[in-house]
Amino acid sequence: MKIVMSSDGAGWALDNISNGIIKYNPHIHFERIDIHPRAVDASLMKIQKIIREENIDAWHYQYWRSALQLMDVYPEVKQIPSILTHHNHYCFEKSDWKNFAYNTCQTVYGTDKLHEMGVKAIHIPHGIDLDRYAYIKEHKGTKIGYIGRVMAHKNLAKICAAAKILGYKVIGSGYIEKKDYFDTVDKSVLEFYGGYGRLEMNAAFHKDRIYDEMACFVMYSTEEKETGTLPLLEAMAKGVPVLATEQGSARDLIKHGENGLIFTEETFEHELTKIMKDKRLREKLRKNAWETIKNYSEERVAKEHEKLYYKTIFGKQSVVSVIIPTFNRADVLAQCLLSIEKDNYQAKEIIVADDNSTDFTSKIVMECRKHFKTPIKYINTRNEGYGLAQARNMAAVESIGDILLFLDDRYIIEPGVLTKVVNTCLPQTWSFGNKVIKGKLANKKGFIENFAWINRNEFFKAGMFNERFTMYGGLSQETRERFSYQGFGFNFVNDAIAKEIISSSSKHNKRNEVWKAKHLIYKING
Repeated sequence: MKIVMSSDGAGWALDNISNGIIKYNPHIHFERIDIHPRAVDASLMKIQKIIREENIDAWHYQYWRSALQLMDVYPEVKQIPSILTHHNHYCFEKSDWKNFAYNTCQTVYGTDKLHEMGVKAIHIPHGIDLDRYAYIKEHKGTKIGYIGRVMAHKNLAKICAAAKILGYKVIGSGYIEKKDYFDTVDKSVLEFYGGYGRLEMNAAFHKDRIYDEMACFVMYSTEEKETGTLPLLEAMAKGVPVLATEQGSARDLIKHGENGLIFTEETFEHELTKIMKDKRLREKLRKNAWETIKNYSEERVAKEHEKLYYKTIFGKQSVVSVIIPTFNRADVLAQCLLSIEKDNYQAKEIIVADDNSTDFTSKIVMECRKHFKTPIKYINTRNEGYGLAQARNMAAVESIGDILLFLDDRYIIEPGVLTKVVNTCLPQTWSFGNKVIKGKLANKKGFIENFAWINRNEFFKAGMFNERFTMYGGLSQETRERFSYQGFGFNFVNDAIAKEIISSSSKHNKRNEVWKAKHLIYKING
């Protein structure tokens, strides 16, 4: 899967948002290109090269103005399925946005506005690095906080004016975008880090430390020019009490008096006084704010975009997540992976669940990832011993498919199998395929889960695989009995065929494990 990701410039806010999506989707091939709205022509040669040489599946634009200008200058890009993320609300009237397969917005307000326009829109909230912005256990800050660009709609001047009247200091970080506006700011109460223009923005590591000095954080945005701001989320994660206008993400995140304070121009001084003077209120707000923001991670944002990429490219097709547990079979694993890549059903992903191999398994996976169109995820159990159930479960958690196909690494699937998997995945049913063993069709109609598929949601609700089985010899039986007890059926699909590459180790060589597994089943069943 090849996605072109374009923002407005390296190191800027939209670029950082893009980086988070890319960081947590290493299995997707991203092509980065920065398109500044004042310099679209300067990017055309690179764009033409990408379109000519790359097999692009979708284009994700992070800035509306650059996207529209590019489509005007280079209409061919309209043929590529595309996504536009809206980072403000005031731009909605600039287009009908129908050239994009999907529009996304970080706010419910913005998403609703797009729906009212008849636009296909999806709400994907902002997320942040919750490890980087770790909660301050002992909150001792004394200053009013401000993070961001200095320009009129962010109202630093009004924040400083109120601070002077009330007798407080303001600490800020960012850069000065509008010098004329900055000249109106009362600097006698302001300690600001950052110079003129984006190239003189305060360093990120220093900005992060400034939160420690804040008694509260203020987001005084107006004019519907925000869908954030990200510093609002950062402050909430750090445990800095927040005040905000009813703009951007504040509409969705803040419940007045519970996890923050909402203010208007008329009530700002009153709410600021209240939060600065009342320590118990600050403690209540910051604790509740963290309970809110714990669900807004970069990882979640990346996962939501991964799902959206599949939806953009494949529409309503069911996505098949092929889960392959493996241990020290790098040579045969490559053949198994290749058989999935060659299958002509395209709405798929591969998840290799490595049970702590000591050979070159991870290298094989990474090499296949470079060359395959199918996204390949890789996880490692880091287990000592037999961890088949855990490996499968860990992979299932990472999946985004509608259907989970569990396939052992010693099999290759015949062409067309994935289409049969989609067509035979039934409600409350384990379906399982036929196998060619030693050159002959086995036609075994007893359920074994090493070439079997099931609805993803039903798999989780029914309890997944039992990780108590840390030895060979009982997992299939326990799975069959437990799912059967919950009303699941078992469907043998004789024309969905997988061929054995190598034979399994004989169970006769594992008698010591088999009897222990059977005894475990006995104890579970009472």
